[in-house]
Amino acid sequence: MQKQAEKGKNKVKWITLGAIIVFTLIIFSGSINNDVLYGWDDGEYLNNKSIQNMQVEKFFSEYYLGMYQPLAVLTLSMNYQSAGDNPIPYHSTNLLLHLINTFLVFILFYKIAGRLDTAAFVTLLFAIHPMHVEAVAWIATRSNALYSAFYLAALIFYVRYLEKGGFLNITLTFILFVFSCFSKSMAVTLPALLLLFDYFYYRKFNLRTILEKLPFFLVSIMFGLISINAANEYQHIKNLAVDYNIIDRLVLLMYSVVFYLVKAIAPANLSAVYAYPDKVGIALPGIYYFGVFIFAVIVLNVLVLGRSRRTVIFGLLFFLITISIVLPLFWSRMLIFADRYTYIPYLGIFFMFSRLYVKFVEAKSERIRKYQIFINTALFAYIIFLSVSSFQRIKVWKNAETVVTDVIQKDRSNVDVSIGYYFRANIRDMKNDVNGAFQDFDKAIEYNPDYTQAYNNRGILKVRMQDIQGAYDDFNKAVEIDPNYAEAFYNRGNANYYLNNFMEACSDWSQAEFLGFEQASKVKQQYCR
Repeated sequence: MQKQAEKGKNKVKWITLGAIIVFTLIIFSGSINNDVLYGWDDGEYLNNKSIQNMQVEKFFSEYYLGMYQPLAVLTLSMNYQSAGDNPIPYHSTNLLLHLINTFLVFILFYKIAGRLDTAAFVTLLFAIHPMHVEAVAWIATRSNALYSAFYLAALIFYVRYLEKGGFLNITLTFILFVFSCFSKSMAVTLPALLLLFDYFYYRKFNLRTILEKLPFFLVSIMFGLISINAANEYQHIKNLAVDYNIIDRLVLLMYSVVFYLVKAIAPANLSAVYAYPDKVGIALPGIYYFGVFIFAVIVLNVLVLGRSRRTVIFGLLFFLITISIVLPLFWSRMLIFADRYTYIPYLGIFFMFSRLYVKFVEAKSERIRKYQIFINTALFAYIIFLSVSSFQRIKVWKNAETVVTDVIQKDRSNVDVSIGYYFRANIRDMKNDVNGAFQDFDKAIEYNPDYTQAYNNRGILKVRMQDIQGAYDDFNKAVEIDPNYAEAFYNRGNANYYLNNFMEACSDWSQAEFLGFEQASKVKQQYCR
């Protein structure tokens, strides 16, 4: 009887997982027909010679778009060998990785919770959440899905190690962690997460628990330093201390946490661009200080929780640890938020909510039972809302122009809109839509008069249109705003040369060379003797 019951239980478990995977496949299937996003990073990979020629040694020795991600680049190269620039295999691979990750999430949280309802709830939310569309529908985010697969597999083996011990389990955890680091730098958070799992499983902290993590932390530090170097080389890191004091940065950090938590529950007004806020005088916009208040309320509520405290602490710390590397404090990528960053971190939030929901519906209170049908109906409606939102969001990622047009239409801030117009101008320029590109560059500058890249790229376009004086004015404006903008100095030097201002041209090329623009030294040697 017991064996039959166990068989029936397993059957229900696998049917449930299968239904979630099929449902996810239906929701995300539209991504397969999306294009390569030329002008929005995809082309940077597909046009790279080392990727086109499968030069594996370069994948492990070079950086790509300011990141060290050799295994992710390897998979893109494999797609290229079989399909060239046909987008279907790339999108199919991304979707397959998402389905694999959905499977791994189910296995992990079934192990942790020991309950089908909790595992199914966490897995469904992970699989269909609109914040995860970016990580699936955008080819360039291959590293996100790939690192997650190794990361989740590592956690599964670590849970097995906690439950059963065994040198093999901890070794496989370490190997999978290394593979995850070779896919994306966000994997470096895993050692800290292992300590959180120790806490959740009531494991004693002693010398053994510390020593077994030492190789993990050493690898984490090594890949962390590589990641910082990669971003610096690509000039992809924003030093927040330049624009924000320490109080500002703490406010930004707390607001970021609240932003991601709110989007976990209400994923509306999503965008591919979330720019850093402009300060109003010496202060940030008021909404950011309100975020500090919400953050404080959350912390106070955690402190006063009763029996659910361990679950809530585990869920929140899971979220905070895994997203910590991309939170703004000392340095950051050029944008303050990104939907794809939540791919793994949201698992902590989903687990916390699922456990609290299960406890709530299992309560024996007559009052709670009275509202259970209403609560279940609301939950079903919420799942439908998430599904429809993701299905619609995938359409936004059809091509690069639809992505940036969506950014413009969302009109979240002047800076966001300006970035949207800037990238759409570049995309239209690639399509030889010169008038459209000029209009969008003008709009980008209208919304952000200090947008140096917009001045520079509009100047390049003017050179091609033989408006050399107009180009000079744009390059000149760019270097006035940013005296360290090497490319703008180089371009102003070119404009000066065409205007027969040879001494000024050589001076500009010298400055560009001093600022590290390699092409300037070659031109200077040829024309400035």
